[in-house]
Amino acid sequence: MRSTAFSTRAYDWSQRRERAGGERPDKHSALRSGATAAGGDPVSTSEAVLRQAGDAFVPVRRRAFRRLLKDRTAAVGLIIVLLVVLAALLAPWLATHDPVETNFSDRFSPVSRKHPMGTDNLGRDVFSRILHGARLSLGMALSATIGITVLGVLLGLVAGMYGRFAETVIMRAVDVLLALPTLILALVVVGLLGQGLRNLIITIILVGWPRYARLVRGMSLKIREQDFVEAARAVGATRPRIMFRHVAPNLLGPIVVFSTLDLGSVLLSVSGLSFLGFGVGPPTPEWGAMLAEARPFLDRAPQLLFWPGAAITLMVLAFNLAGDGLRDLLDPRTVESTPGWERRLRKRRRPPAHPTGPAPADIEVLRTAARGVAGAGTS
Repeated sequence: MRSTAFSTRAYDWSQRRERAGGERPDKHSALRSGATAAGGDPVSTSEAVLRQAGDAFVPVRRRAFRRLLKDRTAAVGLIIVLLVVLAALLAPWLATHDPVETNFSDRFSPVSRKHPMGTDNLGRDVFSRILHGARLSLGMALSATIGITVLGVLLGLVAGMYGRFAETVIMRAVDVLLALPTLILALVVVGLLGQGLRNLIITIILVGWPRYARLVRGMSLKIREQDFVEAARAVGATRPRIMFRHVAPNLLGPIVVFSTLDLGSVLLSVSGLSFLGFGVGPPTPEWGAMLAEARPFLDRAPQLLFWPGAAITLMVLAFNLAGDGLRDLLDPRTVESTPGWERRLRKRRRPPAHPTGPAPADIEVLRTAARGVAGAGTS
């Protein structure tokens, strides 16, 4: 515990010295002599002190990646997303049959080695259609989410930074759109635009942006009162520069988390509108359209409904799990709400056990040097 307290004091002292821009006295050059990584690369003084004191120094990115992998639910969600996306990209090579090729002599074939998921009412291989349908379903969901994010963030920043007339117009439009049922509004918009892939994506974007705009507007109102924004305004920075250079980067973490969690909802919306007949037309494979085509054969071949429904459910669950993990990773305050966080914190702060009992000699040298620095600072 004494070595851990010493390393903490040494780390705080080195941080204060680095912020002050001063140099370490020559009599403590022993501390500087070890400020080199194992591969010979120079490291900062604080990192050298932590390493010589016995604390395992881990870079920020690697530490964040380890925290994400330690969350089992988030790791499972990320693995599912990566596997499905990889399968969708490799669908032309993984598919055993042409997804639109019909074979009326092999209709409603059961699961077999030739057809891992059977065939549909037209003799088309369901496994191949699921793989190719993933490309279209996930592509539409990702495109719609990106469009919603860009439009919502842009309008939210304008409402939060400009205020007055722009804020009034944008937020009143948000209130009106949020007051209407989402499904009814989507049906009206897609009915006006017509059937098609592009019109379906435009419909999802027009229906989904108000939530992002309200969220971004609230966060930008808080950020624009910070000292760094006031400093940028004092040196003559224009409002667009402040908005995109200083405010927008501080919104990146929450927006990424919100977009990841919203991917599942967007996928459900895309599949639902395709199921109602407003998406791509047959025979193009798409999960929602496959559900619509299999609905009349529920009593004869229920597996035709099961496979695309299971794919949609699995991806929505994976997006939600991955979004929860990113939220816990980017917001450290949520760590305290997880079970066992105090035990993990004590274990992480526990000093390393030395097999010989007493602390090594280099730790004693560092401790003596730190006491001399503390005494010189007080005098």
